[in-house]
Amino acid sequence: MLTSCKNHNENYTLSFVTTPLYADSSVDSISKSISLNEEYFNQSPSNFNKELALSSLTLASTAYSYTYAVDNLETMGFEHIAKFNFADNYDENAVGIIIASKKFSTTTLITVLLRGTYKKEWYSNFDIGKDIANTKVHAGFSKACDYALKKLEMYMVNYGTDRDHCKFLVTGHSRGAAVANLMGKNLIDSYGPNNVYAYTFATPNTTIDENATDNHYAGIFNFINPEDFISYIPLESWGFKKYGTTIVFPQNNGSEKYNDKLKRVSQYYEELKGRPLKTFGGTDSQNEFLDKAFELAPTVKDYYDTKYEIAGLKLSVYEYMCVLAHVLNDENTISNGLILLGSDGTVFEPFKNYITSGMDIDNMNFELDYESSMIGYAHTAETYLSWLMVYIEDI
Repeated sequence: MLTSCKNHNENYTLSFVTTPLYADSSVDSISKSISLNEEYFNQSPSNFNKELALSSLTLASTAYSYTYAVDNLETMGFEHIAKFNFADNYDENAVGIIIASKKFSTTTLITVLLRGTYKKEWYSNFDIGKDIANTKVHAGFSKACDYALKKLEMYMVNYGTDRDHCKFLVTGHSRGAAVANLMGKNLIDSYGPNNVYAYTFATPNTTIDENATDNHYAGIFNFINPEDFISYIPLESWGFKKYGTTIVFPQNNGSEKYNDKLKRVSQYYEELKGRPLKTFGGTDSQNEFLDKAFELAPTVKDYYDTKYEIAGLKLSVYEYMCVLAHVLNDENTISNGLILLGSDGTVFEPFKNYITSGMDIDNMNFELDYESSMIGYAHTAETYLSWLMVYIEDI
């Protein structure tokens, strides 16, 4: 583990953890200099703070590895560090959550780190909810948010938090970002928009609430890589969006300005990951994937109920995505691998081609080469950190 250290001017050297692409993969870390100042939390949460964004993503990355999270939080002067849903018997409908607190002169800052997808949580990711017209929020993410809010409440009761003098910093990547998005909304509703700072990364869509982008939720910042399809599902054509303010990194338009940015992003990425960054070169393949999904499932009801033939079976889009979840969890790998490989020549062929883009598929063992996945390149925290660094430099 990297050794963390603190300077007297409230600059910190922390460990940034590269995203594990599957549950049993090891994590690597690099050092990242950030600052965290009490003054940041005297400013309106709706004012974008580049230092908070950088520190949030660094902390969000460590939600994948509790040991690194503790090291970072202790370095920054946080105490009462607690974790939930990290054990082997974790609840797949919940989320991994780390909570810590730090006393400032007039307030207590409670930091909430939410882990990205772990093992069977993939099933929860794909469960949008058949009753979405009434619930307004993604079913799987909503259950995880409810779990996180209950743990936060328990934490605050246990440590006697002064609710009239506390503020919240909430962050997460991927599934953790989706839960952070909903959690930020709920905390704003409970504690007011001046007390909640939320920074989320690679954030899926979470709600069909017409008020999601109201100024009331402007203190929630969601960062999106335009080539990261996970940030565009559930489908916008179904009415889905995110709470708060969404910042989309530049999209490939072939211009000299974009190419300059991508070159700088690639340099940061290679420093972080030790390999060159690969990109889709634009959003054409992603748009084709999303358009095909809408064609097969023009409504959420169709997503669950309308079935198509594949490998001698009849599957809905939801059931097909559950097959992918089976493969990601090494469950009945051969039978589910056969279904994926049987996508060719069916309506699901564009799904299979896009999802496995860049991978070398072992047809004998039905193993997916996650490390070479183009989706992985677009979605991981280190890609987001590379883009965020360039975004911050250009402000």
